[in-house]
Amino acid sequence: MRTLVRRAIVCGLATAGVLGPMTVTGAAAKAAAPEPRLYAPTALVLTVAQGETAATAVPTRAVTLTCNPTAGGTHPAPQQACAELRAADGKFDKLGGDETRPCIKIYDPVVVTAQGTWEGRRVNFEQKYANSCIMQAEGSVFSF
Repeated sequence: MRTLVRRAIVCGLATAGVLGPMTVTGAAAKAAAPEPRLYAPTALVLTVAQGETAATAVPTRAVTLTCNPTAGGTHPAPQQACAELRAADGKFDKLGGDETRPCIKIYDPVVVTAQGTWEGRRVNFEQKYANSCIMQAEGSVFSF
């Protein structure tokens, strides 16, 4: 009985870290160690809809975009879209476009959304454009 109590106390002290660090080797060490993250997650869902706001418009197109570790998703030009987002530090309202592109001045509102994560930061973006030409002049992120 005394040895059982002594073993319980020693095991309790060892797991509490009182007796010093214990070394775990082999398969137990691999199972206990979490996988190191080499990059912050980036996964976005981008939508385009006809209308004034995302709350009232039904999306006509939607794609996924991942940028880490490599560009991918269902976006037709993921490398170019990721490069534009990196240049804007993931801020969708800072995306630059072709300001010299001629666009017709007909008001036919288009609303775009981006939801998900950009390099570990939560993203919930919505922007209205006067028409689809002006939207596409902003770059390739919402050109799909």
